[in-house]
Amino acid sequence: MIRRDILRYLLAAPVAGSTFLYKNPLNPVLREAHAATGKSLVVIFKRGGCDGLNALVPHGDDEYYNLRPTIGISRPGTGAGSAIDLDGFFGLHPALAPLLPIFDNNHLAILPTVHYSNASRSHFSSQDFIESGVVSTGLTDGWLNRHLESFSQSGVLRAVSFGGLAHSLRGDASVATISDINNFNFNSRFSDDFLNRMEKVIGQPINPNDHNRYLLHEHGQVMLDNLKVLSQIDTENYQPSGGATYPSSGYGRQLKQVAQLIKEDVGLEIATINIGGWDTHSNQGGATGNQANRFTDYANGIAAIYNDLGNLMNNVVILTITEFGRTAMENASAGTDHGNAACWFAVGHGVKGGIHGEWPGLLANQLYRGRYLAHTVEYRDIFAEITANHLGNNTGIGSVLPGYTPPSNPLGILA
Repeated sequence: MIRRDILRYLLAAPVAGSTFLYKNPLNPVLREAHAATGKSLVVIFKRGGCDGLNALVPHGDDEYYNLRPTIGISRPGTGAGSAIDLDGFFGLHPALAPLLPIFDNNHLAILPTVHYSNASRSHFSSQDFIESGVVSTGLTDGWLNRHLESFSQSGVLRAVSFGGLAHSLRGDASVATISDINNFNFNSRFSDDFLNRMEKVIGQPINPNDHNRYLLHEHGQVMLDNLKVLSQIDTENYQPSGGATYPSSGYGRQLKQVAQLIKEDVGLEIATINIGGWDTHSNQGGATGNQANRFTDYANGIAAIYNDLGNLMNNVVILTITEFGRTAMENASAGTDHGNAACWFAVGHGVKGGIHGEWPGLLANQLYRGRYLAHTVEYRDIFAEITANHLGNNTGIGSVLPGYTPPSNPLGILA
């Protein structure tokens, strides 16, 4: 197989649903090397704008029930489908019941009012800003990739983006994209003979004047290393620990594969997963219905990976985010429209459990522009704390989050 054929294969890899390393091969960066910390961050993006007011129900705020006469979640103790009380003011949506044991263990941090100033209510723009780590103009690279670039560590498979490359992982650092590890057919297409032939071509001496050879060397060797690692992972016969049962959805399957990669100790530092279905303009439902069904899948997945990893959650943080919340008042179609502040969750043994952030209230004069929940937590404060205090990158915040100024009083979501 000649070099141009292998290059063609590398470029076609993401189409085939296999693994591809996104990196600019002509932009080498000199970085300080660090020993692997053994820490992992799993970022789950609820794409579509999840309604946080029905996720964490402010049942102690009477105005909530005036704004949501149809889709509101009833107060705790009022019968089937009522909110699950947490602190006398807030309660979980009943479909999020699998998260309650995690909350009771002080391993669940809930942030009900996360966003950024002068926010966009466009799905694409707001996702772009948040994943870029900025608050105005989106960048071509993402905050997680900039972390990888500014804090180089050892590890065979540092970052994996499931279901397509997340914008947060775009950039110069190599990132593997995987749809499903089970899709690899290593007995035929990726036989030992084929891998050996590719390695011989990729391992040729680098000639900076030969763009294709440089591209092959930079991308190809990392891809081969990843293929060799993934080929040894038996996902079909994997048995979760701790009585964990993952949802049968693609989201559940990807969480299970993340757990296995962490257990295999391949150096996984960052994993991103998407879960959609949150754009509830109509027929949102209350205790049951469309949103409740999404909550069931979401919460069962979180509970499964939490139980499956067991004590390994000492070194793992699961952060679930969304691009914005929804309008405080339900609309005429029994749904909610694009809003402002959103509810984010963080899970892990190193998380300081509880509810974080000041509650702004739901009265007309307390709402942002009279319609939207006001934000009291800047999302980059969360990113900064996790980057520094969990991932150990406490010197590269300026490059990870350009233009960001840390607050005088940190959130303190990590214990």
